[in-house]
Amino acid sequence: MNKKSTYSEWVKQWLERKEQLVKESTFAAYSNIVVNHLIPKFGDILLENISEELIQDYALHLLRSGRLDGQGGISERSARDIVVVLKNSLRDAIKHKLLPPTEIDILFPNNQDRFKIKIVPKSDQQRLIQAIYLNLTTRSAGILLALYTGLRIGEVCGLKWSDIDFENKMIHVSRTLQRVYRKQLDGTGKSKIIIASPKTRSSAREVPLSSLIFPVLRKLAGNSPDAFFLSGTEKCVEVRTFRTFFENFLEKNEIAKINFHSLRHTFATRCIEAGGDCKTVSELLGHATVNMTLNLYVHPQIEQKRKCVELLNDLM
Repeated sequence: MNKKSTYSEWVKQWLERKEQLVKESTFAAYSNIVVNHLIPKFGDILLENISEELIQDYALHLLRSGRLDGQGGISERSARDIVVVLKNSLRDAIKHKLLPPTEIDILFPNNQDRFKIKIVPKSDQQRLIQAIYLNLTTRSAGILLALYTGLRIGEVCGLKWSDIDFENKMIHVSRTLQRVYRKQLDGTGKSKIIIASPKTRSSAREVPLSSLIFPVLRKLAGNSPDAFFLSGTEKCVEVRTFRTFFENFLEKNEIAKINFHSLRHTFATRCIEAGGDCKTVSELLGHATVNMTLNLYVHPQIEQKRKCVELLNDLM
């Protein structure tokens, strides 16, 4: 490999090294981005000719028309993920002295909508809880579990009965389940189920069980510690299968359609509304930093602001 190498030549070597260093699911994401986006765009370009301006133009192109089916742009989050992989591969090229040291600063249009999260309205939340109690199974209880613990859908699917500590009323979050699709450099690919450690180091955590949900889990508890929570057997329920169950459950009980991840947002928001401190909520969610929790969930409503300024009256 030399300074006149093309990006395609370099990134294939970069991927080979990454496969030994990152989680399988992470590598699959890298590989898919490289094959689907980066090689088609930058593959024939010499490393030394890939400039910040070229990457900036590409980032904006992704937002406008980056879908592989040609039907418009991709989300900002997806575009950022693609740019991050590109920048990481170029940083490694810098380390190997194939490129001069340089900073690549890519900007995205300011879009306030990306900060908005969707939560379940309190009226729908009560109807959802009631529907779960009237149709109680381990799968419907999985919905309740997400609503009252903030677990991600992959964490619920990966949960085993051995992870539930009934004596101390605690859940140990130690694994997550996902199906990943890995695309090879020749364009072929296949998917597989992966049961791995949670998303980040901080995602492995302990979550106390509330007095509302504990009796439900006790009632449903099986005899096999190695059985998965949702299935009651040693065969897991896939994320897409559980998501479909959730969507059908909402429709059957005439509850407005919501994303499963909204249950996690609802848990966090209700905790904050009830006076929970951000540090504790952050640890319950398994966030990497408290700032992530603050940015997502701490947005005072006008009534909260009014109460705050009224506190000044006590000083008069």
